[in-house]
Amino acid sequence: MSDSRPLDFDLFRRTCTEALELTNGLPTTVPDRAEVDRLTGYLRGHVELLVGELEAAIAGQREDTSDRETARWLLIRTRKALDEGHGPNHRTAAVHVEDLALTCRALATLCHQFCAPAGSS
Repeated sequence: MSDSRPLDFDLFRRTCTEALELTNGLPTTVPDRAEVDRLTGYLRGHVELLVGELEAAIAGQREDTSDRETARWLLIRTRKALDEGHGPNHRTAAVHVEDLALTCRALATLCHQFCAPAGSS
């Protein structure tokens, strides 16, 4: 890992769950924008941290595996989603936070696989 602090997978999971519960009513009900913006900020931070960790972890691997290819695909998709941002209105912001939560969950899963020290579970 590039940071001395361990990744907080429990925090990532809690934030993802909170965001997905908030957006559970989409597309019928659009959640409160202030809550969407708050969770977007947290998730962007989590996702950016996980992207850096996963990039470093897969760069150190010599063999191409299907998991490594999946990680590369997800990293490209994630960079695009971060660059595009939340869109022009409350509904697109809610969809964006939902996408960030799902992306964060996927990155955390891959990061746990690639970034965990040998012998850890």
